Amino acid sequence: MDCMKTIIDEHGSFIDRYTNHDKDILNFYEYDPSNQDAFNKRFQVPSNGRESELARVIRDYMSEFNLTEKQESNIEHLSNGHKVVIGGQQAGLFTGPLYTFHKIMSIIILSKEQSEKLGKPIVPVFWIAGEDHDFDEVNHTYAYDRITRNLNKVKYNTLDAPEKSVSKYVFDKELVYDALEDMFSSIGETRNSVHLKEMIEKVIKLSHSWTDMFKHLTNNVFKDYGLLLIDADHSRLREMERPFFKELINNYEAVNREFRKTQDEFSNVINKRMILTDSNVHVFYEHHDKRQLIMAGHDKFYLNKDTDVEFSKADLLNLIDKHPERFSNNVVTRPIMEEYLFNTLSFIGGPSEIIYWGELKGVFKLMNIEMPVVMPRMRISYLPQDTKKLLRTYKLSIDNVLIDGVSNDKQKFIRSKASDDVLREIESMKEVQSTFHHKLIEEIGDEYQNRQLLEKNNQIHQHQYQYLFDRYLLNVERENEISMRHFETLQNTLHPQHGLQERVWNPVQLMNYFGIDMFSPSTYPPLCYTFEHLTLEL
Repeated sequence: MDCMKTIIDEHGSFIDRYTNHDKDILNFYEYDPSNQDAFNKRFQVPSNGRESELARVIRDYMSEFNLTEKQESNIEHLSNGHKVVIGGQQAGLFTGPLYTFHKIMSIIILSKEQSEKLGKPIVPVFWIAGEDHDFDEVNHTYAYDRITRNLNKVKYNTLDAPEKSVSKYVFDKELVYDALEDMFSSIGETRNSVHLKEMIEKVIKLSHSWTDMFKHLTNNVFKDYGLLLIDADHSRLREMERPFFKELINNYEAVNREFRKTQDEFSNVINKRMILTDSNVHVFYEHHDKRQLIMAGHDKFYLNKDTDVEFSKADLLNLIDKHPERFSNNVVTRPIMEEYLFNTLSFIGGPSEIIYWGELKGVFKLMNIEMPVVMPRMRISYLPQDTKKLLRTYKLSIDNVLIDGVSNDKQKFIRSKASDDVLREIESMKEVQSTFHHKLIEEIGDEYQNRQLLEKNNQIHQHQYQYLFDRYLLNVERENEISMRHFETLQNTLHPQHGLQERVWNPVQLMNYFGIDMFSPSTYPPLCYTFEHLTLEL
């Protein structure tokens, strides 16, 4: 695979400022992500003492797998206190959008590079956000149909969406098989389809909960890199989190105050707020199969949905001891809990996640936890050979297409095929009509009713001329139908839904085209960590 780099961050954007030493932004983080000295310094922070137990929990979570030699080695490294590079994501249908895999690749690449630079093993860990309950975010994905050139939404269709964490959701296997059929009917059959489909069908059969599917698929793809997996909702992990949940409940007022204060300060620098929550406790409790935010007021705690359910602080602390699996973090406390558990060298996240962490600087300080080096995930697009040929045919810049799509280039192409004489003639008629309109207005003066009639008449004429103009260009477009298909292919391949490919396309699509081992160490290019956008020619 050949590799090209593109700068897609506008000058002055958040990521541009964050990765280019903007002191106003870096004040809300512990380390400068573009400086190796930051990694050297963070590496010297002592271990937290929970590493052995954490390694046992991860081994328990991954016990159903035949662990690779690298995974076994990394569990041992974790147990011995070696630091991790970590990131996480919700468990999307068939792993969700490509950027989930790119986050994992970022974790693997950065851990490998820092292992070499620091002279000690750094362990890659992926945190599955199985505690989340927003099922609408994970119940679908997209498939690009190369025949119709459409992006088709592939969805797990159920009338009974869960309100509890997705890790506890036992899905209907027949509905997932239906979604898989929809996926392959869109992406089409290739020489890789049978093997790939069989692998996914086996995963569905082996899985009991929604996150099980994600866990099995992800492990199948990345096990040879030594990637370790943990579900945030794993019961044994919850047991480890007991002491910190108690701290969060005991200090909820201070936690909320520091979060609000830091967010106010950060919003003055970046002109936006990323965490939007009305919670003042920032912890969830699962009650009657519904994951609900705990709220506080009038010396009592209550639930945001079942407001008639009340707890004293002593009640909550007792429940944490007895049923830690019922508690989970919200967006404010999840990063803090992650850092309580792991000896982290670096956290890897998307742009929104990085802003979350900046809004939490005060909470980290309050809880006496140092923020690790926060790194943006790598961003990657894939350029198939047929798409590359189309770029050459129409003399288009890959950088421009990635950033802006092909709408402007398509319009330029249509205009280039149109008759300049016809277009000029229509524009001339519009100008004549406009001039005549102004003369009539001058003649009739200020009489309101007549002026209204003339304005209406002028609008009708201008509309008709514009209709002729647009209709003529539409005919030119239809006469060049093959080229219009090419532009549609370019758009839905490189700039689908007016954004980056990795936010829409699914990894299954690429594995269907290029092989089930596409992301394995034997085939994936040995990339270096970069803040620039990468495009890999396939």
